Amino acid sequence: MGVSGEQIPLDKLTDIAVTLPRPPGWTTYSNSNFSPGTEVIAKNDTYPTAMVIVFKLSGNFDVGEALQHASADAEVSKNFTKLNSSNADFGGFPSSMIEGSYDLNGKRLHSYNRVVIPVTAAPTFQRYLVQLTVTTLADQAAAASDDVESIIKGFTVALK
Repeated sequence: MGVSGEQIPLDKLTDIAVTLPRPPGWTTYSNSNFSPGTEVIAKNDTYPTAMVIVFKLSGNFDVGEALQHASADAEVSKNFTKLNSSNADFGGFPSSMIEGSYDLNGKRLHSYNRVVIPVTAAPTFQRYLVQLTVTTLADQAAAASDDVESIIKGFTVALK
């Protein structure tokens, strides 16, 4: 297929803007397992977390076909239970969303995952892949719901 991606930090984006809201009490979270340019925030330096990754894509591909595979990682998680999903556009761009729960390292987690593929205007038609993942411990999902909802509702992807 010949498609490749270069990860771009949010503060280095020049032709798209991605907003990751930061509820009160959430701070930048660093972990050596994250690739450089990954933006992560957490409450109390643990779960819940919100992560955004942006890739500048090169090569041609069918966006609809690619989005059919956007939830593959989530769906193969241990004991994954899908709670919600959508293939509706997001902010006018093709998108895929899945929400569910799964087991990881002896804990039950609840996760919201959205992939958006924005494309800049002519003549460049630059494609990006933007992924937002918000994760809570399943037993804290209700208590964290206001913060999680503010992140999900405040998350934006737009052309500059």
